[in-house]
Amino acid sequence: MAEAGEFQIIEKFFTYQTFGAWKSQGVGDDCAIIDTGAGRIAVTCDMMALGTHFLPDADPEDVGYKALAVNLSDLAAAGAVPRAFFLSIGLPRRDDGWLADFSRGLMKLARESGCALLGGDTTRTPEVEGHHAPETISITAMGDLPAGMGLTRKGAKPGDDIWVSGTVGDAYAALKCRWGAWSVMPDLEPALFARMDRPTPRIALGQALLGAASAAADISDGLLADLGHILERSGVSAEIEWEKIPTSVALQSMTPARQHEAALAGGDDYELIFTAPPSSAERIYEAGLLSGTPVTRIGRVIERTSRAVTVRTPDGLPVLLVTEGFDHFRNEE
Repeated sequence: MAEAGEFQIIEKFFTYQTFGAWKSQGVGDDCAIIDTGAGRIAVTCDMMALGTHFLPDADPEDVGYKALAVNLSDLAAAGAVPRAFFLSIGLPRRDDGWLADFSRGLMKLARESGCALLGGDTTRTPEVEGHHAPETISITAMGDLPAGMGLTRKGAKPGDDIWVSGTVGDAYAALKCRWGAWSVMPDLEPALFARMDRPTPRIALGQALLGAASAAADISDGLLADLGHILERSGVSAEIEWEKIPTSVALQSMTPARQHEAALAGGDDYELIFTAPPSSAERIYEAGLLSGTPVTRIGRVIERTSRAVTVRTPDGLPVLLVTEGFDHFRNEE
């Protein structure tokens, strides 16, 4: 599957053969998995900005929580134990109230996950035509892995099952509701909005999948897009059964077209999508139980075809979408 936009940029300008003392699996996975000589670590880095990844009026406590959560989700996709993170933040001005709330959300999740803040940097965002750029947050998170182990996007094989954790589509549906484009019953709004504001990184599940899953990614850009990354790096294709994709009561109350759009292309769920041989099914269900995370088999990996992913309804018809996931730079092509 040809990747566009931001992933094409990474492939063209920032993908090199690894060199130096610390060897890595290379650029292109949720985490760099690095053999240091003393052990194996997973490292990830994400940059987020108000107005791009958050609504401009987002609660700063939610911003702090989610900024770390998306990095911990990357560590979860590698099967790593979170250990430490570094924070760099650009601010248009000093606002102690905003910073107090931001740090409260940030440190709440840091303490819950045992991932300590060990350093970073603070700067003022640039001014253009009298206006400063919005708050920008960059976090680098690090975690431990057992020697020789770690999940990447490469490793899926024909015949493998495709699994997803939790439910998908809620964060996108929440955003659409906040924009006023979609609507949901008022009693369903709190749970829906919580999935957008404070996603749950599937840390325990990721660790339990080590040795059972063949490849994994977290769902940040959309189920089809992130599964597509696994398929591209593994050189395979996939068939998905729409009726098996787990969705919430709130999403199920919407039209089929909106369910398809949110669950398949929405993104921002930070669930795990992963592959595993059928012989690992019992271990996968056990991993879900041990981690307190629902897991659902939604399809299978097949030999490479001209189409990376085919999603079919119960009557065998393909599900057609206008878009297959989020990309920062796609609209520029």
